[in-house]
Amino acid sequence: MGTQHELMPGAMAMLKQAQRLGYQLGIITNGVAKVQKSRLSESGLVPLFSSVLVSETVGVEKPDPVIFERFFATSEVAPERSIMIGDGLPSDIVGAHKTHLASVWYKPAPGGEHQRGHPNRDRG
Repeated sequence: MGTQHELMPGAMAMLKQAQRLGYQLGIITNGVAKVQKSRLSESGLVPLFSSVLVSETVGVEKPDPVIFERFFATSEVAPERSIMIGDGLPSDIVGAHKTHLASVWYKPAPGGEHQRGHPNRDRG
C-alpha cells in the first residue's frame, strides 16, 4: 500500500488478475496490528487475501526470516509455491531472498505505468 490506505497505481488490478489466475493471496506487513488492519479494511483489499500477518503479532519485522516462516506455519500457503510481491526492496525483497522465496519488486513508474520486473529465480 502507499500512504494511508491508498493503493499504489495498478495494485488492485494486479491482485485481481493474480486471483483470477488461481493464485492464493496473503499479506505479510510491518507495523502495528490495529493500524495495519484498519488500512487494509479501508483499502478494500481484505476480501482478496486468505491470510494476513502483521509484524506486531510476531515480534519481528520484514526482512527477518522469522516473520516469513511464521506466515507459512500459520497459513495454508506453501512457500515453494509462493512469490513475494513487494514495493520495499530492503524489507520485502531482501526478506524474501533471506527466506529463499521467489520475489517480484513492484515498482510502478511515475504516472502509474508499470515497469517490468523479473522474479528472483535464485532460491538457493
